[in-house]
This record gives sequence, C-alpha cells and structure tokens, in this order.
Amino acid sequence: MSAPFAAPQPVAPATLQFPEWQREYSEALFETNPARLAQRLIIAELVLVKRLRAIAYDPVARREREKIEDALSKLRLLKNLSCKEEAA
Repeated sequence: MSAPFAAPQPVAPATLQFPEWQREYSEALFETNPARLAQRLIIAELVLVKRLRAIAYDPVARREREKIEDALSKLRLLKNLSCKEEAA
C-alpha cells in the first residue's frame, strides 16, 4: 500500500542557508491556495530583489546572488503558469 500524498512544506527557518529571503521564497513555491499565490509571489519577489540590491557589490556574496537569480527565475515561471491557469 502506498502512503497518501502529502504536499511538501516550506523549509523550517533553522535549516535556511539564506534566511533573509528563503522563507518567503519557500512560502510562495509551496502555496497551494490560488487566491493567496499572487500575493506570496509578489512578497517573495520584493524580498529577493531587496536582498539582491543589498549584496550587489559584495564580492563574498557571489553564490547567494546566483541563488537569488535562480529563485527569481523560478518565481517568474510560477507566475506565468499561474496566469495561464487563471486565463483558462
């Protein structure tokens, strides 16, 4: 017998490598309520852009900048997919 499907949950704050933005990003990725998804996406995008600006000239933060760029790309994809679903 297989176990019932359980939706993935956002990452716990204690396990975040970049706590300045990963919580909001995770909440947007794992939001299952279409009515709240748009707001979660906006919040996550704002937090990511704010953090990207804060570390823009920090040579030590290269890896975090790459992670943020990747996260922004995924949020844009999710936003596009959710817009297409709303239009259908």
